[in-house]
Amino acid sequence: MVGNGKDMGRGGGAAWAWYGLGVLLMTTLFAFVVRQMLSLIAPSLQTSLGFSDLQLGMLQGLGMAVFASVASYPMGWLADRFGRRLILALGVACWSLATGLCAFQDSFGGLFAATIGIAIGEAGLAPIVFALIPDLFPERQRNTANFIFYGGSLLGAGLGMALGGALLQWLAQAGDVLPAALAGVDSWRIAMMLIALPGPIFFLLVLTMPLGSKAGLAVSPVADDAPRDFLPYAGAHWRTLLCVFGSIFAMAVAMTSGVMWFPLALPRAFGIDPATVGVGLGSAITIATLVGVILAPVLLKLRRRDADLDPLRVAAIFVALTPLPAAFLPFTTSPFQAYLVAAVQGALGIAASSLMPGVLQNLAPSHLRSRVLALLGIVNALALAASPLAIGALSGLIEGPRGMLQAITIISLPSLIVSAILMAFAPGPYAATLRAIRPGLSKEFP
Repeated sequence: MVGNGKDMGRGGGAAWAWYGLGVLLMTTLFAFVVRQMLSLIAPSLQTSLGFSDLQLGMLQGLGMAVFASVASYPMGWLADRFGRRLILALGVACWSLATGLCAFQDSFGGLFAATIGIAIGEAGLAPIVFALIPDLFPERQRNTANFIFYGGSLLGAGLGMALGGALLQWLAQAGDVLPAALAGVDSWRIAMMLIALPGPIFFLLVLTMPLGSKAGLAVSPVADDAPRDFLPYAGAHWRTLLCVFGSIFAMAVAMTSGVMWFPLALPRAFGIDPATVGVGLGSAITIATLVGVILAPVLLKLRRRDADLDPLRVAAIFVALTPLPAAFLPFTTSPFQAYLVAAVQGALGIAASSLMPGVLQNLAPSHLRSRVLALLGIVNALALAASPLAIGALSGLIEGPRGMLQAITIISLPSLIVSAILMAFAPGPYAATLRAIRPGLSKEFP
């Protein structure tokens, strides 16, 4: 009877863990749909409100990135002290309300303010979710949970772009179906209102999410002499943080450039409509996600040399290959070829990125996990600011319909090379960090 009771307890804990992961995944999918729609409506904003490329770069990058970066660390700090579930639910409420407000703006300033609200609400996603996964799952299941969450969220991003494109296509032809009150309203405004509607549902799902019991979960011990505060930890292990987060930043700059600007670059280069780009690019991202999240665990399983260092070394292999497809983008002669470049580059980048949550969870001491993982949100937010602004400014200096494709390559290709170099230098400092913060590893590592 005692044995059965223990088995039932373990089974119940596992069930709550997977349910919690499902809620976190669905919430993240909702955030990705909102973010992708901001890219898809960019051409419509130029048509109806007369925005310049630089203004679109500020709207998609600067507002969201700066405020997401500023809010990320405080959100992680609040989540540690007042409950990750509560802070995440408040974030959902914030970004869904701001999404709805976007539909009622007629100026750049109004839309800029609304995107700030979206950015602040989404700022807590990375530190909260990735800090929760080690609490929900034992170490032997952590990589599996990471792959499922990462792959599922990116799959949702691709599907969100495809569905967003389909929604815009439907709205363009649904004049007779829409209520009379919406007659004459811009399609992009209706789209923003529609994607804001699920907000209250996700708010309640997160707020009422049972976290389950943490008993029995494997938590890596921390060495007695390991730094207990963030600044001493960062000072002691700055080489590791520079290599890992620097590589993530450079990769994010390159990946953001394609996702943000393809909906505008491809219509200019090939004369197709933005909604078609949404469907085509969304499908390419979906395929890339499936391939990437399969490649990563397969290669990781084939190596089986060092459980702690293998994820970083396998990620370095994928990162080293990403510049190859990026170099072909300016020479594409059809939308299909552009989608193919995006798919190959995306699959390699996703394979590398899917390994990074486990890498970051290992290098972060449990008592600093949310704060270290908050750096992921800050780094991605800074990349979101740098890439759209740089490409928006550069494309204005290059004449011709293919100028933006060339600008994307000029920004993304050097970024991918820098990312590969930093990742190649990361294993040594990373191993030193693991030896310092986790007792018992000194015997395992040379």
